[in-house]
Amino acid sequence: MFKDFKHYTAWTDAMENDQGYVGLIEYQPKCPGASVHVLWVIAPGCVCANDAETAADQMLREIRDITAMGRVIYSDGVML
Repeated sequence: MFKDFKHYTAWTDAMENDQGYVGLIEYQPKCPGASVHVLWVIAPGCVCANDAETAADQMLREIRDITAMGRVIYSDGVML
């Protein structure tokens, strides 16, 4: 899943770790050569990449904005 914000583009992925799989939300500023930031979406019991990415998709849907300073704001107002 991809989601476009004013200052960032975000997408989901999954990767295997020691306990199974984790979902990833990766986001990058809209400027050439900018580094990618990663949020890990831990969903206990994920035994396949598809389940982990689905968990990340659900979390990305809840992100309302990523500010110019890279702060992630969720739909309930919580800011990282």
